[in-house]
Amino acid sequence: MTGARDYIHVLATRLGIGVYDETWYDYRMSLFEAITVPCMKAQTSRDFDWLIVVDKQMPPLARQRLDAAIAGVPRAEVLSVEFKSDFRKAIVDWGKDAARLAGREYILSSRLDDDDALRVDFFERLRFEADDFLRRETGKPRRGVFSFTLGTMWVPSTRFGYTRYHDSHSLGLSVVEPIATHRSVYYWTHPEIKQRLAPQGAYIRGVDGDDIRWWLYAAHPLAVTDRGDNVRYKKVMEHKHRYRIDDDFLATFGVDASAVDALAETTVPQQAPDPQPLSTRAMDLEHEIKALRGQEDGAGMWERRRLRRRIEELQAERRRVGSNIVASEQP
Repeated sequence: MTGARDYIHVLATRLGIGVYDETWYDYRMSLFEAITVPCMKAQTSRDFDWLIVVDKQMPPLARQRLDAAIAGVPRAEVLSVEFKSDFRKAIVDWGKDAARLAGREYILSSRLDDDDALRVDFFERLRFEADDFLRRETGKPRRGVFSFTLGTMWVPSTRFGYTRYHDSHSLGLSVVEPIATHRSVYYWTHPEIKQRLAPQGAYIRGVDGDDIRWWLYAAHPLAVTDRGDNVRYKKVMEHKHRYRIDDDFLATFGVDASAVDALAETTVPQQAPDPQPLSTRAMDLEHEIKALRGQEDGAGMWERRRLRRRIEELQAERRRVGSNIVASEQP
């Protein structure tokens, strides 16, 4: 039988890796400051580490805002990476090092986007579920998957939303794993994780019932899943069962109503039409740069110079791609 507290808990958030557009950061940081940070400060269970992973070349003003925003959040830490494809390895390595240092056998990893919120008692309930699972574990160590199925899709600038059920929603999705096989919750896509791990004998737990809405999922023009057509925004605003998010409901997430109301006065920039090609090109550039760096070992002096010049050209293009997230002409 495993000890119920024989694990560390790591929450990981990506914030703008590969993005260098200052207008994008202006609005994204406003959401982060008004919604995500307050809900982390208000959690009734503080026994977790929050890793916010950013780009090494994050614009200085945005980095200053980030540092100021999390200054009062216990156990919040910023990790810097060069590439978006470095994200998962960075949090896996951090978790393994922390678990070994603490002498723990398991790592519980959770995910949260930089514009969303979880109920103030979310991590308290998650730890109850993880403790219960590990307390009953015997024999060969295995993974446990935890999802919270009910939440609210909303538009922060209007306060309208609707209740949504999702069997494997990304917000708060968590995996507890033995340190030896730790991959982190980000290793699998959130819609597939249960289907992928159930056949391997993983424990699958969907937390539902009690009519509790556990998460606030933001829809806005700069959402990662938006394709420049505002489909998610329109779905909320046109939903026949939409409702206005009142002050009391926001309080269950630790979010101050006045901070949300201030978002309504903030200009919402429009994403470039269909940014998917930009994202795909950015990933292609990352892979090409890494491949060229691998060729430097063993290359002659002139070949190394050629490779470095080409890498500089690709890095410049990568910055250009990451600087054109927001449409040049705003409505």
